[in-house]
Amino acid sequence: MKAQQSTLGVRMRGLRKTVFLTFTAFVLLAELGCGDQYRPVANPVVSPGGQPQTSHFAWVVNYNPNGDGSTTEIDVSGDTNLAVNTMGVGTSAEAFPTNSLSLYVANAGDDTVMQYLPTLAGSITTISLLPGSHPIALTSQTNTAMFVLNSGTNSACSQTGSLSTISSATLSVATTVCLGPDPIPSGQYPVGVNPTAFVQSPANGFIYVVNQGPSGQNQPSVSVMLTDGSALKASITPSVGLGLNPVAVAANNQGWIFIVTQGDQVNPGTLDLVYSGNGNIAATAPLGVLPTQAVFDPTRNRLYVTNSGDNSVSVFDVSAINPSSPSVPLLAKVTVGTTPIGVTALTDGSNFFVANAGDNTVTVVSQSSFSPLTTVPLPTGANPVYITSDPTAAKVYVADQGTGETTIIQTSNNTVTQSIPAPTQLSGCTSSCALQQPVMILTQ
Repeated sequence: MKAQQSTLGVRMRGLRKTVFLTFTAFVLLAELGCGDQYRPVANPVVSPGGQPQTSHFAWVVNYNPNGDGSTTEIDVSGDTNLAVNTMGVGTSAEAFPTNSLSLYVANAGDDTVMQYLPTLAGSITTISLLPGSHPIALTSQTNTAMFVLNSGTNSACSQTGSLSTISSATLSVATTVCLGPDPIPSGQYPVGVNPTAFVQSPANGFIYVVNQGPSGQNQPSVSVMLTDGSALKASITPSVGLGLNPVAVAANNQGWIFIVTQGDQVNPGTLDLVYSGNGNIAATAPLGVLPTQAVFDPTRNRLYVTNSGDNSVSVFDVSAINPSSPSVPLLAKVTVGTTPIGVTALTDGSNFFVANAGDNTVTVVSQSSFSPLTTVPLPTGANPVYITSDPTAAKVYVADQGTGETTIIQTSNNTVTQSIPAPTQLSGCTSSCALQQPVMILTQ
């Protein structure tokens, strides 16, 4: 899985043959009859002559405002919907641990995380968090644990957000740790309040959590957690250079953490650099208006930041940042469509694709010249909220929250090949049914 939303694109390379054989067995079982967890609607495509082709898949998380959410499994080669799996209430995020086939899905509405083995006819395990946790994000750079970011308060952390660690061996919560001192001492800066995003460094494993702070108080922070998620190591606040209103965070393979801050009406947005394991801002770089998302591209060692307020993408070279005198070169600031939200770079290093929520389009940009090449229209009212590409660079997948569909773009000619609808919000609905809302997509 691509590092995009991190480095998941490499996790199945050593297991593809095994997955293919197991998946074929699953399809044969499905033809005889399957349970409620899986509803395959198409067979995988195999190459002529009986030779197995490399298998790649996309998994879409669908939010359901009227009940349980779901995941949709798509076969990349055939653009077919292979399975729909029922998740919990308020599905919000998904992640694979490194070198693992186990998919974890966070359900913010019922304080659970669900785990299962995609493409395999296995059961779904529900892992309960502390009541009130409200999990909103997942990440892991290890195959022994999954880390869960909880934005709500619970019995362990009454005033701050928390980080839960799920053991891959037991599929249970090992620890739940507060993101700051809890309760917050009188007069002390409120570290760890209202977390919104986090990342684990692929270089040394430290976990960085972006906290927006108490509502309306403009007191942001970044919590630095130990590599096993067991304790708070350090806190980053504006007193050491953190910008206002942090909204996103990313990491590269050399150990640098990139924090995107939006600023306010007086202070512009910035890209704040921290070396993983440290608790101080090493350098800053200016961004566009209202930056929204940051994505690291391991192929070209670049960082892409979408600026939703001025319809642009900032492209940085993060390949050789000098620790003794850190700076991050801006390679280009590219004008794209209206209100860009997400970005994905192809693994072949050719182009990057930008999802524009304001005008329901995807802008295709050359990674060499930084020139926009074409604009791909999405369905009317699509409201794209997430975009990613598959490991072969052949397809781009867009989560269209507004229409309840996943749009598939073929990169050879930059055209839409298909839109796959999410399940209906109400089970059993057969006519004029509202669809669930795709919010995140992973590929392997």
